[in-house]
Amino acid sequence: MAKEMTLVSVGIDVGTTTTQLVISRLTLVNVMPGSQVPKVEISHKSISYMGKVHFTPFEDRRHVDGGALRKIIAKEYEKAGVKPEQIDTGAIIITGETAKKENASEIIHSLADYAGDFVVATAGPDLESVIAGKGSGAEALSKRLHACIANIDIGGGTTNIAYFDRGKCIGTACINVGGRLLEVDPISHRLTYISSPAQKILNEYCTETSKVQSGNELVSVKNCLRSMVECVERVVFQEPLLAQDSCLVMTNLLPNVKIDGVVFSGGVAKYIYLPGIEEWWIHGDVGPLLAEAFQESRIYSSFPIHEGSETIHATVLGAGAHTVNVSGSTITVSEHSLPLRNVPAVFPESETSGKFSWLKSVDNYLDSLYHTVALIVPPLPNTDFLTILTLAETLASELPLIKGEPKVVIAQQDIAKVLGQTLQRLLPAIPLVCLDGIELAFGDFLDIAKPLPYQDTVPVIVKTLIFAR
Repeated sequence: MAKEMTLVSVGIDVGTTTTQLVISRLTLVNVMPGSQVPKVEISHKSISYMGKVHFTPFEDRRHVDGGALRKIIAKEYEKAGVKPEQIDTGAIIITGETAKKENASEIIHSLADYAGDFVVATAGPDLESVIAGKGSGAEALSKRLHACIANIDIGGGTTNIAYFDRGKCIGTACINVGGRLLEVDPISHRLTYISSPAQKILNEYCTETSKVQSGNELVSVKNCLRSMVECVERVVFQEPLLAQDSCLVMTNLLPNVKIDGVVFSGGVAKYIYLPGIEEWWIHGDVGPLLAEAFQESRIYSSFPIHEGSETIHATVLGAGAHTVNVSGSTITVSEHSLPLRNVPAVFPESETSGKFSWLKSVDNYLDSLYHTVALIVPPLPNTDFLTILTLAETLASELPLIKGEPKVVIAQQDIAKVLGQTLQRLLPAIPLVCLDGIELAFGDFLDIAKPLPYQDTVPVIVKTLIFAR
């Protein structure tokens, strides 16, 4: 490739409450121009158009309005003066409650034809936590301070927590605590909607759930929110969870480590950093009251609080061709199975027995937009034949249950040849691509080209989600 090139990238972020589009320019530079193997990195990123924040349109509680969403995006393209065919790359990220809606895949399809080379993530709780921490600047802050920083992203439907230790995400959690779990009429201040988790907590405070302006009803709502924040405290402080927490805690993979500071992000964070709003009902929800509860929490008083570079939106700029790698030379590739584009990297969950399982992680990528997924094999304690055989047997039992072909497996160690040949013996009829020598992180997507002529190597482009800073 030329020494330098510019990509036009679009990021579309469809959240529980709001939707936003950002168009950016990413300058890519080949940092190893003389070498046979290019190494391409992003040298510069700039936002050329930041769309306004729109409310995410819903047909009803269970369906996002795909047509209305499409109109919003079309209008934003028009305002930006950009045609879909001018976009080189991009990312559509669906987060929060929206990702749980019944037609989340329909949304992706209604937006996907805006650009050919998009990565699409219906972000599960873990990926959403990481995205928020990168976008808020918590990841960069942890790197700069050589510290462990917790990013607490409080949105409309969920609170996503990610711990970053010196720039690396070491754990995430997702809790059903958000500003729109209780909605109110901005004029009458009556509760118009109570989500199921909020109702369970509210029941303890015997509210009539009528007018929440003053007196007992407002006290009940504030008690409910405080109770929710106490659940977040128990997760952060590694304290035993109570029975009522079971309806709130969705995932909790946070390690028991010392935290050096906290960054708040998400729509509710604005009111944590700018407290004292009298008209808390302004957005038709209880976001400012929830912010107040976080301000009074042990989390706020126990740790240094850093202000993030972005509160309301961890703005996704899109997906850059972040690095071009060439796989190791000991690989297994079935004939006619390449090239592949925009394949999500799926990391396994480690089971108590020490075995890996990818089935749960793959749930985030079941949308028919994906041709296939890439199962990532983390570093193994040793790479003797018995260990590889056990791994191959686990993969052989799970691969037929995971949709898409060819089956793609990427090992972090130099074992792709022996692992691939063992898998071919166990699953002779299934086309397989087994590679190694590729560095990957959570949330990456891959383009895998055809093998290089006369060489047992394959060029791989790793696309990493790029964030505003």
